Amino acid sequence: MELRHLRYFVETARELHFARAAEKLNVTQPALSRQILALEKELGVELFSRSNKWKIELTQAGKLFFSEAQKILKESHRAINLARSAGDGGCGRLAIGAISSTIESQAFSLAMKEMRRRFPQLVLEVVEANSGGLPDRVRQRELDIAFLRSIPALPADPSLNCEHLWNDKLVIAVPADHPLATEDPLPAKRLAEESFILVPVRTSSLLRQYVEEFFSKHGRFSPHIDLEIYNTYTALSMVASGLGISVVSESYTGFFPGKVVYRHLTDCAPELPLFVITPSENCSRSADIFLEILKQQRKEQEI
Repeated sequence: MELRHLRYFVETARELHFARAAEKLNVTQPALSRQILALEKELGVELFSRSNKWKIELTQAGKLFFSEAQKILKESHRAINLARSAGDGGCGRLAIGAISSTIESQAFSLAMKEMRRRFPQLVLEVVEANSGGLPDRVRQRELDIAFLRSIPALPADPSLNCEHLWNDKLVIAVPADHPLATEDPLPAKRLAEESFILVPVRTSSLLRQYVEEFFSKHGRFSPHIDLEIYNTYTALSMVASGLGISVVSESYTGFFPGKVVYRHLTDCAPELPLFVITPSENCSRSADIFLEILKQQRKEQEI
């Protein structure tokens, strides 16, 4: 039994007239009659009563089969639409991994909203992790796409596609009642005696190395790192409590209003690269679309 047999039967059952049904199906009446007879032979029952030459009626078996055939056709159409939608990235699941600064960025939030608008059937999952933990999760297909800072072996990994997206600007987070809060921008050397709150090396070695090298070059000092906090949001809460200052992505500007201020530096604008990785094989179309939207949102913000 083929789906076309069901379509022929359902249309005939609706019209209860072979000629009208054949016209709607764009087939000849003899061809339609043969298909219905073949279906009845396969099922072993009569679906139509043909006692009247001009009008046919459904038998009891035909009425039952009519109801089920409509359901099957409806589900087949749904399956076709889902398959087409999946091919366009419109359904299923999209698992996105990212460092916290990316998740907190406006471009990321707007890209998520646009994905929800375009593809309401698509399930979006966002996983926050540090840069070191994301590549393995992409390799194991736990994640379809991930945004992270670079790690040494990343560009040469044949199992991953890696692309440099842009550089994120960094700012200095200072308690609102701190003497430095009134200066904007700040010279790097003014931070030489401050207590820094940063993520541990094991969490973000790139950030730690960059911060230390930056202040060594532009401020002629090595930062006093008195607190190591795994999560940037928690680090900012510590800044808000007056326990020190921190270096964070510009995307965090505005967190803890009235308690934390964010200052740029006069010497040079510190920034870190952001990379995107996807599996080198069987990439998700949804991931491709999300990346396209994210790039567009970022571009619009820079205008």
